[in-house]
Amino acid sequence: MLSLIQQKPAWSLASLLSIIYAVIFGLVTSGVLTDSLLFGFCVWGKYEGDDPSKVGTFPSQDSQCKPDFSVNSHLAAFVVDVILTLVAAVLYVMDGNNNKKENLPTYLATGFIILVHGLLHWFLTQDVLGIEINCYTVVDDKTEELGYLLFNIFSFVLSVIIVSFGFGGIRAITFVISFAFALIVSQIASGSGNGEYILPALFVVVHPLSCITGLLSDQPAFSPLVGKLFVVCTAVGILELLSCEEFLRNIGGHVWYDITLHIAVLASLPYFWDPAIKNKTA
Repeated sequence: MLSLIQQKPAWSLASLLSIIYAVIFGLVTSGVLTDSLLFGFCVWGKYEGDDPSKVGTFPSQDSQCKPDFSVNSHLAAFVVDVILTLVAAVLYVMDGNNNKKENLPTYLATGFIILVHGLLHWFLTQDVLGIEINCYTVVDDKTEELGYLLFNIFSFVLSVIIVSFGFGGIRAITFVISFAFALIVSQIASGSGNGEYILPALFVVVHPLSCITGLLSDQPAFSPLVGKLFVVCTAVGILELLSCEEFLRNIGGHVWYDITLHIAVLASLPYFWDPAIKNKTA
């Protein structure tokens, strides 16, 4: 283990931080640590109402986001994620490998992960569907059950993608690990009592899964650069839990997590490590 840490210091640090991140999140959901999160997110918003005394304030459980905070960090994260999804498409087009179609599933999976993440942020602030969260709401039991079902499925699919990337394809053990991952996500998220933390729980638990996979994997997608970027995005996640009100919300809130996380994900694409591309551009 010591030699592994010496060989992969960035992934070792990222793995340690990811475990700390998960523990802190568990303390937040159980009420041991207090927080100023809305539905588990550090939500920034630009006040657009008519009350001068509220200028400089942010969305809360009472005010929610709309109508006074239509421009908020969920909307910003959605826009950022759409842009980064397009970046993944551009990187595929720029992929110089003559057999780049072999890498298409990797680009598609990466784009899918980023775009779905962005759509989840859009869902939390939209008002056109039958279910309206508006950054914060207390959901009923039926909606909570549906939410757990949908996000357990999504967490299973996400785990299959990460583990298959890390260990060279889909095998029987991939499904076993992914099923266990979905159960862990559900258990951690259920600590909040009303499904409030189901979305961030998914992303929190992805960090140990991704980072430990990166530590143990020999796949080039889990490069030292990606490890360093995961150190950054995991640190931002910890910052969100511990200092939302004091610091992160004032500079944009959760959007910084999306930016740092998805840059790390993009850095794992073949465009940055495929020898066929590097030899062609050398």
